[in-house]
Amino acid sequence: MGAERSRVEEQVSGTSALMRLEERLSTWGEAESAQIVADLKVKEQAGELTLAFCGHFSAGKSSMINKLCGKAVLPSGPVPTSANIVSIRSGAPEVLLHPYNGSAARSAEVIKTTPGRLQDYCRQGTEYSAIEVWEEIPLLGEHGVLMDTPGVDSTDEGHQAATRSALHLADAVFYVMDYNHVQSENNLAFAKSLSDWGKPLYLIINQIDKHREQEISMEEYRQQVESAFLEWGIHSAGLLFTSLKVEGHPLNQWKDLLAVISGLLEQRRELLDYSLSRSMHHTAAAVLTAYREEQEEERAGLLEEAGGAQAEAVEAEIRGTMQDEALLEERPEEARLDLRSRLDALLGNTNLMPADLRDAAGAYIESLQPGFRRGLFFTAAKREKEQAARLLHWHSLQIREITAQLEWHTLQLVRDWAEGLGLWQEGAEPLLKQAFPAVSQQWLADQVKPGTGASGEALLNFCRTLAAEIKAQFRRAVLAFGEPLLDELPPLVEERRAELTRRRAALQRQAHALAALAALDRAAAARADELTALLPPRRTLTPGALPGVQPLAAAAL
Repeated sequence: MGAERSRVEEQVSGTSALMRLEERLSTWGEAESAQIVADLKVKEQAGELTLAFCGHFSAGKSSMINKLCGKAVLPSGPVPTSANIVSIRSGAPEVLLHPYNGSAARSAEVIKTTPGRLQDYCRQGTEYSAIEVWEEIPLLGEHGVLMDTPGVDSTDEGHQAATRSALHLADAVFYVMDYNHVQSENNLAFAKSLSDWGKPLYLIINQIDKHREQEISMEEYRQQVESAFLEWGIHSAGLLFTSLKVEGHPLNQWKDLLAVISGLLEQRRELLDYSLSRSMHHTAAAVLTAYREEQEEERAGLLEEAGGAQAEAVEAEIRGTMQDEALLEERPEEARLDLRSRLDALLGNTNLMPADLRDAAGAYIESLQPGFRRGLFFTAAKREKEQAARLLHWHSLQIREITAQLEWHTLQLVRDWAEGLGLWQEGAEPLLKQAFPAVSQQWLADQVKPGTGASGEALLNFCRTLAAEIKAQFRRAVLAFGEPLLDELPPLVEERRAELTRRRAALQRQAHALAALAALDRAAAARADELTALLPPRRTLTPGALPGVQPLAAAAL
């Protein structure tokens, strides 16, 4: 009593999950997937176990189904429909044909006929989305359904879609292969897709009567096909060899196939619950995959626009361009101040009065002192000559220091500053040299005022004052030289502003693309989360739920 109540509660819970999933898929416009879930609701309420048979037209699939039914239920040739799925149940003989209406939903119109007239309807070429057949079939009992799907080698997209749809309704799948074409790529690829569904899969190699032991032993043939399945990652619940033409063939496992079907029907309830769980999760995964594929074209364009950039880096660079543009207004004055700052630092660290130069300056100043004499016969002419010699010596040392300590470094400073602004041009160097002050002998002599001391603290003060004056002249010359260069800065500033504007526009396009990509990711993640919340936990099969297949070697040899 308690187990039955638990079972009813589980069924109600599963039905509720299917209803919620169907409603959500319909809201999203996923009509085909919503119809699959609607079919799963009907399937759950019916409590039927559906055994789907797939295979190539030439593999004998339809003939095998007819033999399982014990009569020719299916037409002798392939049904010429666009997307036919034939479901066979045990009951009073009847056929329901569902006309194809071009949509995912099953047509409300139904054509009723009898199994005997099914062949006539098929010959008329009318298109049907599904065909339901009832005949007295003891094998199926009250809850068994045999499902025939279109041939997997069909190039009709409708046939392929029908096969995929049938797998949602299938609780166990029998894949029928021709003995001579088992290892074809088409066969193995489709078997792999069936295996990946996770539904119980039985592999049937039909027409085993074609086997010739003298050409290849059965053991070796079986090893070859099993190795092929293993290499493709195909997992099955069992491998069967059958023959419809030679019933008594020693390798025919027809009785084992019947036993497998009976065993599956005995485990109907657990297999049905497991199958519904797999179909729900598979449908949800397919919806999510399709949703992401729909995003791909947009995503590809956005990825190209984003150029592999990271959102944080792009935003930081946008802020940087805006800051740079704001600073452009102050660029000329900042450049002027920068030149002064660099120049003051250079001049402050330049020593124009080393000891030997101070001594030379002192010697000249000494020669100017009243009463200066050298030797016993020191005339006015000799005095002037001595003064000229001492001035020349002092001047040569002073020029040495100016050239080595000031001119070269100042020239390099101005060049670096102007190049940093894009203002330096060829021919500027000689013009700057011409702008430097000329420190002549006469100018030096003019700096010595009456009463200037020739030694001690007085001499040091004189040299400091002289050095400061020389530096001041250089400073004025450099700043005056820089002004015409700064006049060229506004056009460059405008050019830089335009460049920053273009760069920021490109960065903003990148930022927009990255934001759109993030939005797509969030939308896909939200859809995945919503689907996960709608789905019940995945079910698993208990050990021994699937009937096994006795190895052929033990059964026949």
